[in-house]
Amino acid sequence: MINDIYKHLKFRLDDEHQDFEFEIISVPPYEFIENNLSLVSYEYFGEINEILGLKVKQILLYFNADRLMRVELKYRENNVERLKNKLEEFTVSFPSSVTLKLYYQQEDNLTVLMYQKEVLNRFYDFGVKKT
Repeated sequence: MINDIYKHLKFRLDDEHQDFEFEIISVPPYEFIENNLSLVSYEYFGEINEILGLKVKQILLYFNADRLMRVELKYRENNVERLKNKLEEFTVSFPSSVTLKLYYQQEDNLTVLMYQKEVLNRFYDFGVKKT
């Protein structure tokens, strides 16, 4: 059976700002431009505190024109392999218009799982040098 990836990730891209109105607070940078799109950042403080079987330290939501465009899930310590294995064990349908990035931020001792609309990806630098 094929599942919807958002059933596991909890936050669906394209959801409206008003769906989270009483569960988010704006955080710096309050607004920034990326690929000619204005993004407004918020921290989620609602009831969801565990995603993919792990407790989440911080959840950041980024909106453009009141539509959810990017989600960053931050976990304590290096959980890259554990999250990767968890994602691989699901039989999911993953929209082609979405990009997912999973990495460990050693200086902060955090694992970050970020997914976003492809439109933000066009010039997004994933740390790979272009030749």
